[in-house]
Amino acid sequence: MEIRYVIVLILTVLVAGCWGGERETIQQNMDHIKELELVDYNFSEMGAGKLEETYKNNELESKIFAYEKRFSQNNYKGAMGVDDQVGFIAGSEEVNVLISAPHTTRHVRDKDLKAAEINTGAMAHLIQEYTGAHLIFNTHKGEDANDVLGGKYKEKIGEIIEEHTIGLVIDLHGQDRSFDVDIGTDDGDSVREEWVRQLYTILHHHGIEHVYENHTFSASHPVTVTHHTWNEYGIEAMQLEINSDFRDPDNNLKSFYDMLSSLVIFVENVE
Repeated sequence: MEIRYVIVLILTVLVAGCWGGERETIQQNMDHIKELELVDYNFSEMGAGKLEETYKNNELESKIFAYEKRFSQNNYKGAMGVDDQVGFIAGSEEVNVLISAPHTTRHVRDKDLKAAEINTGAMAHLIQEYTGAHLIFNTHKGEDANDVLGGKYKEKIGEIIEEHTIGLVIDLHGQDRSFDVDIGTDDGDSVREEWVRQLYTILHHHGIEHVYENHTFSASHPVTVTHHTWNEYGIEAMQLEINSDFRDPDNNLKSFYDMLSSLVIFVENVE
């Protein structure tokens, strides 16, 4: 009996661990994982066309490294001399999407220093460049914006929503699991299903097929950017957990490009 109790306890701890700001249970995940459906592929690709030129001209890799350098400095602690931990770039007022990248650098969670989610910062900046979306990001080591109730990062999102027309917040994260992308939608509450299906279709079109909704990272905990944005500000939001295979331009630039192109197309078609 004692051995069985220990085994059950270990499994419970492993399953209910804290992954990227999430505190999930396996039953919650099983209840909310859904089969995603494809829609007709009929999307504007203006921004993706410009990105394709950059890729074909062998200029994308240097852009990635230039953007990521601000986060990778000081062993991925970022620009430690900058007073404000939260950075913001205003985009075009014709675009109603806010891109969020809270784990661009190492960050502190429960007094532990966590690793940066590498190249989420570069990817977020490139989405902004090719779509004109608004962008919020972490500048240097500090509190984990996706694992605290409230906090400066979420307060800044509220200010951005007051000052700009925002219809959707896309919160970018990195993971190293068996799937390509997990779309966290607060168990289906935080964003319309139409947008989830559109994103799934665009990713699938680019060969990114292992995509789920609320598989492991559902963004259902109140500390997450997605949950907070929807429940406190009434603005639709989704958390995208992107596999490291698509954030490794050193070894697979094409996969990075396919993911980036998919997100650029999606943002361009959010209405």
